Amino acid sequence: MRIYHYLDGELTTTEIREISIHLEQCPSCHDEYEIEALLKELVRRSCSHDRAPMGLREKIRQRIALEQNS
Repeated sequence: MRIYHYLDGELTTTEIREISIHLEQCPSCHDEYEIEALLKELVRRSCSHDRAPMGLREKIRQRIALEQNS
């Protein structure tokens, strides 16, 4: 679904404009968008205080460095 990419800001300016226009004209899609936006915000607020264990964070950093050097 492109709505998730829309919510995450992962689309081009043209795609964002197209979806925005569609959401203004389609109550069903607009309702779905509102639900997904609220859910995303709820997850963000609920998880913003959690931190990954230091060992996991370091493994992720090492993996990213490895992938960037490949």
